Amino acid sequence: MIGDHPLIDGVVAAAASRRTRVTWITGSPDAAPDAAAEGALLVAGPLDPDHARQHGNSAARAIIAFADEARQVSAIEALRAEAPGLPITVNYTDGLFTARPTGPGVRIVSQVQLAVRDLHWRNPPALIAQQLGQPRIHALLFGFGRGGNIILTDLLLCSLTGFQGKPLITIVDPRAAEREAALFRRCPELRESADIRFVDPGPVEDARHLPADLLRRAQAEAPFTTAHVSIDSDARSLSLARALHALALREKWRMGPVFTRLSNSRDLARLPVSHEAAELVGFGANADFAESIGLFDPNSDYLARLFHQAYRRTARADAPANRPWEDLPEEYRESNRRLLIHLPAKLLTAGVDLAAWLRVPLPRPNDMGGIPLPDLSADPALMEELAELEHRRWMVDRRLSGWRYGPVRDNEARLHPDLIPYDQLDEYTKDLDRAIVREAWETLGSSRGSGFFARGSMVRQAG
Repeated sequence: MIGDHPLIDGVVAAAASRRTRVTWITGSPDAAPDAAAEGALLVAGPLDPDHARQHGNSAARAIIAFADEARQVSAIEALRAEAPGLPITVNYTDGLFTARPTGPGVRIVSQVQLAVRDLHWRNPPALIAQQLGQPRIHALLFGFGRGGNIILTDLLLCSLTGFQGKPLITIVDPRAAEREAALFRRCPELRESADIRFVDPGPVEDARHLPADLLRRAQAEAPFTTAHVSIDSDARSLSLARALHALALREKWRMGPVFTRLSNSRDLARLPVSHEAAELVGFGANADFAESIGLFDPNSDYLARLFHQAYRRTARADAPANRPWEDLPEEYRESNRRLLIHLPAKLLTAGVDLAAWLRVPLPRPNDMGGIPLPDLSADPALMEELAELEHRRWMVDRRLSGWRYGPVRDNEARLHPDLIPYDQLDEYTKDLDRAIVREAWETLGSSRGSGFFARGSMVRQAG
């Protein structure tokens, strides 16, 4: 462990519970460890070459997390120079960093991004909307800073089904106009995939003072499915979430949970939750970080590898991502991990009892836990529906990365000819989508599913 971020205390505590040896290079001579970190070998001061060589070459893995994230680049460089074979995981608050190119063996993650993935896996928004009898998802977001951007991204990637309308996202932020302009400047075609509207709550002195009239109008137009609160502190987030919960009960809104990001608390219940009473559900605790990065799970990328193998069986030989997993740049590995985000929505579209499937405990001998999985070979119409759904998900992923339609692919300008409806694609491109669906079904319907873990994550290749 290298750095002074509060995440480290949670990782050290988790390692201690597994009797895993930890060396913590604090990065600062006056870093004050939490009591939970007492089991670690503490090395006060910066990561100098001697420390990098001595501890890096005897470690199985390194995790870098500084409160001042500008210091993380030099830590990566120091470890690369003195311990070149050491796998490194680096935490950045901004989820946009997770897709940037890195050197070999370096994985960049965002604690908030991983927490949101786990949250939506446990509580799929599409399932909540179905249980509430809503024709489409209407998610309410409070705050659109780094955390809000990550929540929006994950919502759009995990929520598309074949039977619900275009998602509606209402974002409440005191800098609404500025945030809206920035989002659509970065993602110019995102409105093709979702209806997104920004609401300025006006001047507020207290987080508990909600723009109640604005929320009533939004609710009357389309009932809220869920709400997500992600603002600047645990205290303010919890205060606002409680105020929203009280408003929902007073107005008798029939909606799903109010998800509240609480980095330093696990006090709120996580499961089971009611999808009809605006129940408060916390997520994002520092204590969950070790599990979310698969620290103790050697098979956390099992399904990501299988999806990549499926891609390679169909991809052209000269495709940038058509190479073995071991040689794959981290941004392409992350692209595969993101495919898992959408798996519950595909199962829901196929008529699988998703609520029952999510209740099957992990690990399990077979991923479906005895729940019937439709036979795609006997139902070509369903196969095409799921392939089309996969294409829609891929288009969302590309649009979130700033890509637009262009008749000729241009990576620099982010133009792609496949950003068109599924029925206009050529058969080669359709086969890429079919391969992803087929691999998911084969894996879930066989004993190979035993390698699947809910906190993994995965995309048709960015190419």
